[in-house]
Amino acid sequence: MTKRNIIIVILAIGLVVGLYYGTKVETSPEKTNTAQEENVEKAPEEKADEKPSAEEELAVGKPAPKFTLKDLNGKDVSLSDYKGKIVLINFWATWCAYCDMEMPDLEKLNKENDDLVVLAVNVREGKDIVEKYIKEGKYTFPVALDESGDVSAKYLVSAFPTTYFVDKEGLLLGAVPGMMTAAQMDEIVGNIRAEIEK
Repeated sequence: MTKRNIIIVILAIGLVVGLYYGTKVETSPEKTNTAQEENVEKAPEEKADEKPSAEEELAVGKPAPKFTLKDLNGKDVSLSDYKGKIVLINFWATWCAYCDMEMPDLEKLNKENDDLVVLAVNVREGKDIVEKYIKEGKYTFPVALDESGDVSAKYLVSAFPTTYFVDKEGLLLGAVPGMMTAAQMDEIVGNIRAEIEK
């Protein structure tokens, strides 16, 4: 088994585990108690009909579902804007304690790596709340507002934070449900980069 296949399998396992534990969605944000979910917080309930369409199937090795959202300046931000870079799509909310703990490491990762971008997709919060949080944290990575929750539903997000990894060609590599450490981020990105260089 090649190293690329190993990476895909590891990320796929993370995606499957996240989807399995995310099938029961709470109606209000609150911390979870189980050991398997110790680094995630449940997302508010999504509408049942907000699933990816057949042409936008959420699957490892397939194109990541497309989306266009507004940033904090009111400009359109699309996943396709970052083609040619490794993209970490981080779904988060300001009320999520684990998201808050992860943010400084995401900022560092984004600043220190020219070949990748952290795209922080805030879910179901207003621009003013998100803008205040980002300014107070002095974060510089791009932020997109998923105020309706449609994009997070398309990506089957049921807990925060959840991070998806997309390669330079726009293919979905997998996801990690829950908070990552800086070391975990570096290891995953390093493995992705090593495969690209082969």
